[in-house]
Amino acid sequence: MTGQAPIRAQHRVRLPANLRALGTPLAIAALVALLIAAALLTTPPPEPIPYDLDASHPAGLLGLRLWLEELGYTVQRTGSLRFNLPDNADLLFVYPNQLTYTAAEAASLRQWVENGGALVLIGPTDEDRHLAESFGVRLASALSHRNQQVQVQPLLPEGRRLYPREWFAPGVTLDLSEAPRAVPVLALADAEDDRAALVEHAASKVVAAVQPVGDGVVWHLAPGVDLTNGNLKGYEQGELLPALLRNAPAGGVIVFDAYHLFGFSRVGAQIATLQDWLYRTPTGWATLFVLAVADIFLLLQGRRLGPPLVNIEQTRGREAAEYVHAMANLHRRAREHTELARHHHNRLKGGLARRRAVLADLPDEQFLSALAHTSPALTDEQLGDVRAILTGLADRPSEQQIVNLAAHIDHLLHTIR
Repeated sequence: MTGQAPIRAQHRVRLPANLRALGTPLAIAALVALLIAAALLTTPPPEPIPYDLDASHPAGLLGLRLWLEELGYTVQRTGSLRFNLPDNADLLFVYPNQLTYTAAEAASLRQWVENGGALVLIGPTDEDRHLAESFGVRLASALSHRNQQVQVQPLLPEGRRLYPREWFAPGVTLDLSEAPRAVPVLALADAEDDRAALVEHAASKVVAAVQPVGDGVVWHLAPGVDLTNGNLKGYEQGELLPALLRNAPAGGVIVFDAYHLFGFSRVGAQIATLQDWLYRTPTGWATLFVLAVADIFLLLQGRRLGPPLVNIEQTRGREAAEYVHAMANLHRRAREHTELARHHHNRLKGGLARRRAVLADLPDEQFLSALAHTSPALTDEQLGDVRAILTGLADRPSEQQIVNLAAHIDHLLHTIR
């Protein structure tokens, strides 16, 4: 006995094989979850979308929509794959768009107005040139610093004559030089301007105008005079609404152009293809990330998608007999003997056709009739045997019946020369 302490056996804990196989996938899943959580925590909140009919922020239109519905109007929005106005639309609101109007869409909108529609057009912006050219009104290039707004024409009896300048956050005005029939309604002016000065400067400081187009009418409003939640609450822009609704019958249909405003993605870019969805939406990015992680995992595991490739030297061509045996076994297991019966049917008719010079592709009854008139003629017993064999092969015979009929065919062809 020595004085050394006994060495204790060290036991290593070994996990089951199935748990060890799941180690790498679980680690990758945990890494993906960690990255997604980090992305969610570091992503800033989305910016509010202006002119959203369902938004309650200052730049939204929820207040206007609820007000119109409370007045008894039916509020709809366009948002299909194409820009199409409802047939029963009475009044259309068009706000500064993310998707610009095409020439055909602008022409279609003008035709709708000429046929009696009423349009409330905010803007349009310089990018939407087709819409500006269609009605001849566009935004002025220079900003205005006038400190009050005055009603130029008595077209808004429900409104006041003077409004403070703060009613219009941006000092943007309308250019009516290419629209001679447009009548200024509201214009910017200084507090000390008299009536004569107001009329003199009205053409260059207009923020609201009305334009007759055919049987319809267009209300042109500068950005800032747009009936948003903030403007309705803080700057009394609701006094404009009765004038805008004059051309919409009670209980009519009021439509907002959401197609050009939001497109398909509601963030200003139209998502028309799968590639757009993958590259320009968070869900598409997540899909690409998951696919990349899955590819890396399969690469690290040494796995491939699909069957393994085999070298040409390792292949061996199948013999014809193997194919015949394989197909025969499949038919036997399926209890399907139609092809075999058809083979013996053709074998009998072909053998008799060569011996008696008749056509083998004739129907059975005609074949038997032609066979009876050949020379040398067959006996009645031989003709009866031929008829019995053809009938037996056509009645979906069993495997044993096919064997018996095939033996009878061999005997019959041997006796008929």
